[in-house]
Amino acid sequence: MKKVLIVEDDLEIQELIKYFFEKENYKVDKTDDGLKALKILKKEKSDVIILDLMLPGIDGKNFAKIVRSLPEEYGNPKIIMVTAKTEIEDVLEGLEIGADDYLKKPFDPRELVLRVKKLLKEDKQEKKEERIYKFSDIELDIDTRMVLVKGEEIELSKKEYDLLLLLVRNKGLVVTREKILDEVWNSNYYTGDRTVDVYISKLREKIPLLSDSIHTVKGVGYKLKEKK
Repeated sequence: MKKVLIVEDDLEIQELIKYFFEKENYKVDKTDDGLKALKILKKEKSDVIILDLMLPGIDGKNFAKIVRSLPEEYGNPKIIMVTAKTEIEDVLEGLEIGADDYLKKPFDPRELVLRVKKLLKEDKQEKKEERIYKFSDIELDIDTRMVLVKGEEIELSKKEYDLLLLLVRNKGLVVTREKILDEVWNSNYYTGDRTVDVYISKLREKIPLLSDSIHTVKGVGYKLKEKK
C-alpha cells in the first residue's frame, strides 16, 4: 500500500484530499504544520508528500529543502506542491529546491490523484532501468543522483540533473524544447523556451566539457553528441 503525507493547513482541503486518496486505497497521514510533518516523515517514511507552501511551523519551501538535503532521515519521497501562488518565480523556486510537480489552487482532487499515480509509475519504471548512465567523462548514478566528471563529484540542482539525464539518455538525438519541458518540468504550467535555455547554460557552465557537446538545433531544441 502506497503512503501519502498531506501537509495542508486548510482543514477542509486536507480532508478532501484524504478522502480521494483513501478511496484509491492509499494509506494517508496528514498534518497542518510543517514541523509536525517532519516528525511524521522521520518516524514513518511516505511515498508521496502533498505539500502546501504557506504553512505554520515551517513553510513548504524550507520543508522541501530539509527533506531533500537529508534523504537518509526522510527517505526520497515524491513531492507535489499545492498553493494559491501563481507567479512563475514561485513555481521555478519550488521545483528548483526539489518538488517533482506543482499544482495551483483551486484544483480537482482527481487530477492530484492522477498526478501522484503518474509520478509513482515513472519512479517504478526508472527503477527497472539502467542504474548508471555515462557520456564521455560524465557518470550519472540514478540511485544517488550523483554526477561525476572525471571521477570528481559535481553538484547540480534537481532540474539541472534531470535535464542532463534526459540529454544523456537521448545522446545523439535531437531533444525538442517541448520534450524537455514535458519530461523535466512536467508541462503543468507555462515556463517558456527561455527557461530551457537558461538551464542549458547552467549545465555548460558547471560542466565545461558540455560546452562543445551540447549542440543547439535552432528552432527545435538540443542534441548531445561526442566530440570527434
